[in-house]
Amino acid sequence: MIIHKGYENLNLRNPVITMGIFDGVHRGHRMLLDRVTDLAREMEGDAVAVTFDPHPRLVLAGDSPDLRFLTDIEERIGLLGDTGIGHLVVIRFTPELSQMTACGFLSEILCRHLGVSHLVTGFNHHFGKRQEGTSETIMECSRRMNFSVSREEALMIDDMPVSSSRIRTLLAGGEVEKASLLLGYHYTVTGRVVPGRKIGRALGFPTANIEPLFTHKLIPGDGVYAVEIETEGVPGWRPGMLNIGTNPTIREGDGRRTIEAYIINFEGDLYGRVMGIRFRFRLRDEIRYDTVEELTAQMNADLVKAVSLLGR
Repeated sequence: MIIHKGYENLNLRNPVITMGIFDGVHRGHRMLLDRVTDLAREMEGDAVAVTFDPHPRLVLAGDSPDLRFLTDIEERIGLLGDTGIGHLVVIRFTPELSQMTACGFLSEILCRHLGVSHLVTGFNHHFGKRQEGTSETIMECSRRMNFSVSREEALMIDDMPVSSSRIRTLLAGGEVEKASLLLGYHYTVTGRVVPGRKIGRALGFPTANIEPLFTHKLIPGDGVYAVEIETEGVPGWRPGMLNIGTNPTIREGDGRRTIEAYIINFEGDLYGRVMGIRFRFRLRDEIRYDTVEELTAQMNADLVKAVSLLGR
């Protein structure tokens, strides 16, 4: 996949284009992108995806700390690279761009600069100033701009359309297995190991405190998970457990939410290293125990269950 930062002087060949944020690059997105590559092959043209960075909501909402997304731009690029799309055009999203009308965007960028031959839209596509651009808007504008359009219907799973918002809701509720089904892969959080209180070590479970690299990364709901962990400088994915929450048994009244990972059968200094966490199974809710001994017994039971589920 050829990555273009900007949309000028690209010299694309008879391009078949789709555009969107593609947060998560889930199975619905992949179905849409497959259609683009199939049509490009039939039309002997280039298969092109257009996306935006930063996320429009970060620009329009003033970088609100409450915003959460499945992927940052680097993750999106990596996932889109696995789809078979030949060209990815990354357009910088600015306040000025947000004021461009839907037809203005189609005329100035897709037609004038990219030379669109055919545009593939999703089932709920909206773009342009005040999100006024819809599939109907595109159809109307295309007749004046001499390019063809097709609209793909939603991918349905469990009688509901696959969407980034649906996946975000599942993850926020800790339903990582259902989210993986819609994504087509296991949800991953990447972060750096930062100093902690070393309480896990005293319990026999030395944990690494993870600080996500992407400030707006969606972190699954509080609880204990069976995960696979990839660590900078350590080959391969290793089985592990992960706790997300406030550790109420240990830090009563603290209220600070942390992400703590334990790599099974691993010893070594991890501080400062980048760690990838791949969520596989939710084991249980985070619970406050009356004693540290009860917590330790539960963690040992969690370990047995995690090893069984992960098949390691």
